[in-house]
Amino acid sequence: MQIGMAAKSSAIDGEAEDVDANKLMQGSLYQGIINSRAQSYLANLSLYPGRSELPFLPTNTQAVILQPLGDQGIAVIGGDTIRGFTTSDQTWITYIGEKLDAALAKYVNNSTLLMRERF
Repeated sequence: MQIGMAAKSSAIDGEAEDVDANKLMQGSLYQGIINSRAQSYLANLSLYPGRSELPFLPTNTQAVILQPLGDQGIAVIGGDTIRGFTTSDQTWITYIGEKLDAALAKYVNNSTLLMRERF
């Protein structure tokens, strides 16, 4: 399952921007999260060369948390302040990520079972 929309675009019209999930998945940020299976907090996004892998983020994004979801997914959470996420925020995002992962896993497992029953 892939979700590929950013909440708001940096484009003039302000419409949501498509996210190239394949390009994101090939990048070093995604690969690092998947390999480590641990949250990554980029407290000052402008200092990271991987910023170019997240072109769908609004231009005022200053900090990002990359939260792994399952074996192949990530949640990208951005903030408009350098070092804008506290350790408490990071902990909450970890817990929400775990709950979201469990919910998505049930959905994926149910979809797989339904597809098997059809064939």
